[in-house]
Amino acid sequence: MKRNKNANWDILAKHLAGETDEQEQKEISTWLQKSTSNSALFIEATGFWNSINSIKEMNQFDVNKGWEKLHNRIITSSEGSAVLKKERKTGLDIGFGMPLLKVAAAIALVVALGVASYFLISGLNNDSVLTVVSSVTDDQTRVILPDGSLVFLNADTKISYSKNFNTDGRVVRLTGEAYFDVSPDPERPFTIYSGKAGIKVLGTSFNVQALKSSGKVEVFVESGKVQLFEAENVSNTITIEPGFIGSIEDASVEKQMNTDENYLAWKTRKLFFNNTDLARVAEGIKDVFKVNLVFKDPDMTNCKIRSNFENETLENVIETICTIHNWEWEKRGNKIILSGQGC
Repeated sequence: MKRNKNANWDILAKHLAGETDEQEQKEISTWLQKSTSNSALFIEATGFWNSINSIKEMNQFDVNKGWEKLHNRIITSSEGSAVLKKERKTGLDIGFGMPLLKVAAAIALVVALGVASYFLISGLNNDSVLTVVSSVTDDQTRVILPDGSLVFLNADTKISYSKNFNTDGRVVRLTGEAYFDVSPDPERPFTIYSGKAGIKVLGTSFNVQALKSSGKVEVFVESGKVQLFEAENVSNTITIEPGFIGSIEDASVEKQMNTDENYLAWKTRKLFFNNTDLARVAEGIKDVFKVNLVFKDPDMTNCKIRSNFENETLENVIETICTIHNWEWEKRGNKIILSGQGC
């Protein structure tokens, strides 16, 4: 198992105790987005902190033993999860040279001063301790929620939900793009908040795209029905049926039939091109492989292909395109450079 050497446990300890400032909160968010192992370690630490019980009982809790238990629990967890740094003769060190007992003592001091043991993630209730799951910038993450619902996070996506998710109501906050397969439960509707939009369902499968760059929220329904509404004006709502895309931008709520058969390509890893121009092809390839196609001759984007790809490698897809048009290509970082004659 790999050791997590990049965890700033000083800030994380303050975060769990609700003592981080705005800059430290940004550091936590950045660290979470760097890798799935960071997210796993964060969830492990948060879960144990929650099990300590409420702030009212904190004065009866042995903080030193608690953090030692957390250390032992994580290093013995299943293979692939992040672990703490090894014990030293001088005491338990958990990163950046800060002894474990010193962190525990700092938390104990915060508690003694009467600071509540909660932390803030944008937009949700301040009294809710959250679980946060993030995907990395070039890969996907599969999440099973406490109610059994499945969530597939596209790259660079984050979801958060309350510790009371499966008891007080099923509410999730999303940033990025994710596909939801929701477990039916008429007694507890499933609600997602993202930007200015809210999505309410009983049991269905759908895709939500909420990208910061556009400020627009889109919902594509694959099965069942969902309600898309403006978070600050719930009366501004529409019902979306399978095959339709609903969107919210500013205060405008709209619905239209989906005509893009590659809309879910990022999840299915399937690309269908039926006499499709290369400009559209490039968009589909970017969704699946997280690379940008660069055409040396702008007229190359007018060329078309008729081909289907299912679970193919990036190299095979590019080779097929270049063989059809007698082009050449090379990879530079996250860019594919194509050269040849345009159409």
